[in-house]
This record gives sequence, C-alpha cells and structure tokens, in this order.
Amino acid sequence: MVKIYRFQRLMIAAAVIIWAVFAGRLVYKGIKGETMDVVDTFCENVYYDISADISATGKLDNGMSDTAKKLMMTQMAKTLGLNRYNITEDETGIYLTQQSVNGSADISIKKSSTGEYFITDIELYKGFESTSDYEKLMKQVLEEYGIDTHVTVSMKGSIAGDMSQYDKSEVSGRMLKMLGAKTVTTGQIQDSYVVYAYAKSVKDSVSIGKNKINVNITMNYDETRGVTDIQLSTPIYNEDF
Repeated sequence: MVKIYRFQRLMIAAAVIIWAVFAGRLVYKGIKGETMDVVDTFCENVYYDISADISATGKLDNGMSDTAKKLMMTQMAKTLGLNRYNITEDETGIYLTQQSVNGSADISIKKSSTGEYFITDIELYKGFESTSDYEKLMKQVLEEYGIDTHVTVSMKGSIAGDMSQYDKSEVSGRMLKMLGAKTVTTGQIQDSYVVYAYAKSVKDSVSIGKNKINVNITMNYDETRGVTDIQLSTPIYNEDF
C-alpha cells in the first residue's frame, strides 16, 4: 500500500510539473517513451510551426449520472495537472477548458444522436518533451472509468513551398524508416497525400480491413500561407474516422 500511495503521489506531482511547463513557468524534460520517438522523428524532418496534440474520444455508458460525468472530467483535469480551468454547460454538453500562451486543454462530454462522448484534447505549442507523459496520464484515467478507446498523438508542422510528390514520398519515407514502420497503403485523397503504416514499436493500433494501422502521415498544400502542412499521428488521426 505504501508503494502504491507513493506512486500515486509521484504521478500527481509529475502532472503538476508538466502543466507548469505548459503554462511556461519552468523548463521540464519528460521521460522518453514511444511517443517521444514520434516527436524526435517529426522534428528531424519538419522545422516550422510545430505543435503536438494528444487526444482521445470514447463513448460513455448511458447509465452514468451527471454527477459521475462531472467527477470524471475533474478527475482527468486533476490527473493532467490542470488547476486554472473553466467549466461551462449547455444543451450540447459539458465543457472544461484551460488556455495558455503555450497551449490549450479541452475536456468535454458532448451529446449526439448516437449517445454521449467523452473527449479530451491537449495541444502543446512548446514543451514537446511532455507529450509521452500526457499520453500515459490520459490513458490512466480512461482505463479507470472503463472507456474503451485509444489515445492519439499527432505532431503538426509545415515545410515552405508546394512539395512535389517526390519530396512528399522522400520525407514520409524517412519518417517511417526512423519509426521502423512499414507502409500499408499510400495515395492521394482529394488534396491530401496520405500514408498509412504499421510499426511494432507503437503499442496501439486500429484495423482497416485485414490490415493493422498505427502510423498515419498526411500532407497538403496551403495556398494562402504558401506552405505544405504535415501531420504525423499514432495510432491514427481521429478526424479520419
């Protein structure tokens, strides 16, 4: 019991430190894990407008009371080290938000025709070293409440100019090689160059047909800004599904 209690205290303390980084109050170096490999891989190949996004969406049990829902939201906030958040509620759901010059945090329960969904989204403009820690803490709360879903880590950035198909293939190929991933499928979907791959080093995965996928790269040209936006996600970008 003493060891478990000490571990819980360390996790809470780590969350507070992580959020201190997020708020720009101190510099913190996170524990290197599988998503740090994703961060390193991305930053070796993309140099501008880099940000990290850690998110999860899971369907809630219909029998959960409003009190239990709010408790789950505040528990997630506490675990992630949030302490300056605002909570609002309307007919569409309950929303917990915290903003910083270095990022944002959004935890919500949204209502839809198919049920209620618990959504957590952390965006970091700095302090990418904390990405792996946020992923682990987010998974911890989801498991505690029995929400069956995966946590998505997405690195976003841009490269100047309109990249050719050859350049896109070269950059995506380098990233996959660094991750030890094998391409499952690649192609052009509307204006986006898309790659789906599988890496044994990434624990979570989703299935598309008979194939397992846990690495997703997308690239598309932004004519207004004159840059090619690039995104590297594991196990897959949530908005694709």
